[in-house]
Amino acid sequence: DARRDLVTRKILVTSAPITKISGGGSKNIVNVMAFYHQHHDFEMKLSRAIQTVEKILDNTRRPQIASDVHHRYDDKYSLAEFVTNTSLASQLNCLSRLGLNAEQLNTLCAWGASHSVSLVFTAKEYCSFVREVKREVEDPRKHVTQIGGSFNITSKVVTTVTEYFWKFESQWELTAIKGVGEGDANQMIIAQEKGACELKTSTKTSPHSEATVPAATHSVNITWLLKQLGGNGGAIDSPNFSIDRDKSTCATPRRNEDVTAALEHFNRVSDWGDDIASYLKHNLFNVPQRSAERPLSMGAIEDTDSIFVPVLPLLEAEAEAAGDIALEEAKGEEQDVNGSVGGGGGGAVTNTPEGGVVVTLSGAADEGTAGGRCLQSVDANAFLAEERRSMRAKCDDISQAFPSDGSIVTAANCVVVVTLTHIKNVAISLWGCLDYIEKMLRNQLIAAIGKEVMPQDFAEYMVFHNRKLFAPQYRPKPFCYDVRRTANHSPEGVLSINQNLVGTAQPEAIATIVSRADYSHPMTFPINAAANVTFNGDRYLHAYLAHTFSGSSAASLSLSAQARQFSSMLVMVGTISSATSFEPKYACVVQNKDELTVPLELSTIPTPKEFKDAIESLSPEQQRFAKAFRSMQLASTLFGVLVIQIKPALERVLNLPNDALTKEIKLTQDLMDLFITYQIPTDLLSFDESTADATGGDARARLNAVKGHVAAMHEMIGAAKAQEVADAEEKYKYEHPMRGMSDDEFGGQQAFPSEGSWKNTLTLGLESTMEMKKKGKSRRGFGNGGGGGPPPPAPGGAPRMMMARSAAPPAPPAASSFSFGAAAAAGAGAPAPAPAFASQQQQQQQPQQQQPQQQQPQQQQPQQ
Repeated sequence: DARRDLVTRKILVTSAPITKISGGGSKNIVNVMAFYHQHHDFEMKLSRAIQTVEKILDNTRRPQIASDVHHRYDDKYSLAEFVTNTSLASQLNCLSRLGLNAEQLNTLCAWGASHSVSLVFTAKEYCSFVREVKREVEDPRKHVTQIGGSFNITSKVVTTVTEYFWKFESQWELTAIKGVGEGDANQMIIAQEKGACELKTSTKTSPHSEATVPAATHSVNITWLLKQLGGNGGAIDSPNFSIDRDKSTCATPRRNEDVTAALEHFNRVSDWGDDIASYLKHNLFNVPQRSAERPLSMGAIEDTDSIFVPVLPLLEAEAEAAGDIALEEAKGEEQDVNGSVGGGGGGAVTNTPEGGVVVTLSGAADEGTAGGRCLQSVDANAFLAEERRSMRAKCDDISQAFPSDGSIVTAANCVVVVTLTHIKNVAISLWGCLDYIEKMLRNQLIAAIGKEVMPQDFAEYMVFHNRKLFAPQYRPKPFCYDVRRTANHSPEGVLSINQNLVGTAQPEAIATIVSRADYSHPMTFPINAAANVTFNGDRYLHAYLAHTFSGSSAASLSLSAQARQFSSMLVMVGTISSATSFEPKYACVVQNKDELTVPLELSTIPTPKEFKDAIESLSPEQQRFAKAFRSMQLASTLFGVLVIQIKPALERVLNLPNDALTKEIKLTQDLMDLFITYQIPTDLLSFDESTADATGGDARARLNAVKGHVAAMHEMIGAAKAQEVADAEEKYKYEHPMRGMSDDEFGGQQAFPSEGSWKNTLTLGLESTMEMKKKGKSRRGFGNGGGGGPPPPAPGGAPRMMMARSAAPPAPPAASSFSFGAAAAAGAGAPAPAPAFASQQQQQQQPQQQQPQQQQPQQQQPQQ
């Protein structure tokens, strides 16, 4: 049932999750296994972070990587909630660094209770002409001309240069909007910055557009973030993300709807911050012209490794709470707070003297982790405090490296870039931690089983599972059956449906739940539009349950039929259209050790619920058509295989008793050859029931009668074959007249091919010879073995290429062939020139042989 399937899926299906990593504004989705090709870098960063953690916590604390600590399954859920809540607090602290204060956060939470809330970054750029300046520039080179011995004239070149100065202004603002932001009451400015610089050009052409509004616009929805603060009656609590473990869709700490929603949020915010940082670094910061007086170190905003990332997959073998003293020490310089935001008094979101907010985790999150190995909220707050300290240190370094004079590349803008980059680093770390938990769970399962579960292993498990679950009479059985008449007969062959599983060398038969029933009514199938065949027999109904791993395709299925030596059967594949009809699509006779393999391609149709949901918005006419079309689909979805044994069918059509052909191997093979190769009707070979009284009608008499019919049919076929060979021989001799000359006339070489060679050649022209017979053309030729000479020439013209059956053959066949060919080529009444290679005697005989042929009376109408 559904619960058992869910339990099985939770335990066994642990394929790798999908990980999304943003970079350069692009949205690349990669598999977690590809992501962990960089697993070494993740481990290195984790090792450096642990060194920092040892400095943050007390000396008695020894947190370790989660995989190195023996823990329970619930600790994985607690760890996933711990790193997610820490990431939420870090993100809120970063937004506070961008300009979000306590009052604004309170307003945003009130908005988020009923509407969606978004952060929108909008930038504008202006460029205007300021002045035109002309100045003289002296050439450093001088030209000295000496006149006389002591008088020199010095000259130099002075160039007048015109320079044009422009004022470039930029401004951006970070705004929070409620819903679509209609009206000022639904908009709130969180941060804004203006800057200007002077640009110089050599032409009076503006280096930028006069006004670019907007130069950049990027927005992100943060409603999910605000809902995690748990505001109640105006009070804002600390992040309280949790995973609903009782949901049917919750499979693992990583694979559940709550974590998926969290990762989607962090991914959106990460992409949003990456787009803004890319605009500032690659667009806005490239506008000012560099000055040699005060060069700027742009590498300072790229290096963010010094900022501590508080999201770490750590567990502790003996977790000990740090206590309130450790919490106070972790807050450091931020001990002076003004109370909770919103006045609730119970939250862990506090104000700073500068007007910002500090978000920490409350002790309520530790209630579900009592006795576990996960770190406590006070430890997370210590990590967050180190993050804020390292962020302040980085911002101080930026303030010393960049000016704060209202220009473009200022310390304030650089702090925005660094903060947004850190938001992205936190999101990537959260992705890595959650995927690390899933990977750790997968590795532990593999270690417990001793191997990685492949489709073949899962198929073996299902066999074991079904053996325990079902009674023997209901247990799934391999779809592999012997085709035999009765239990006392040897099998004619084997029929099976096989599947190709990964990791198996040979296909294996699928396991189906089968129900067998003796036939209660006959069924029919058509062989053409005018004939139907009625059949009876045992019927089996099979149900097949296919299992596939997520992200992989289903195993390929194939129908296999194998026949033994001197055995035969007819295999038909189609669909069951009704209770009394079978519609075959393909059929094949399998005999004499044949092996037939038919690939089976399965298709999926919507379930009743999916179909109902899909047609709900259609018109009544479209719904009726969809239902009628689905009825047709359902009528043809029942796959059927029909196996007909040929020997029993032959015995019935030949009026033979049962088992009469079982030991008559040669007779059976002859019958199959006559029926399949020559399409002989069964009436010509069957035993005539009208003669049963005269012959006795016993089994031996019936067999002898059928054998006699078969022998007579073979004799007739042999005679027809001999006649066809003789006709082909004559045709070959007619088409190759020079082959009929004697060996002496060709210098001792054989003029006509040997019997074996020309018979092989003649066989190729068998079909064309039969066509000549159908059209009534003469089968005789000229030369040796010929039966007639050329017809007389047509009156009043040259002789035509004609033959008469009654024409007598010429005296010398070889010479007659040459005479007729020469006459046809040269014209009527004139002796034909002898061939260049003919002998002198032949050239003398040609005129004498031509005359009697022309005077020979015509006995019947020639045929053209």
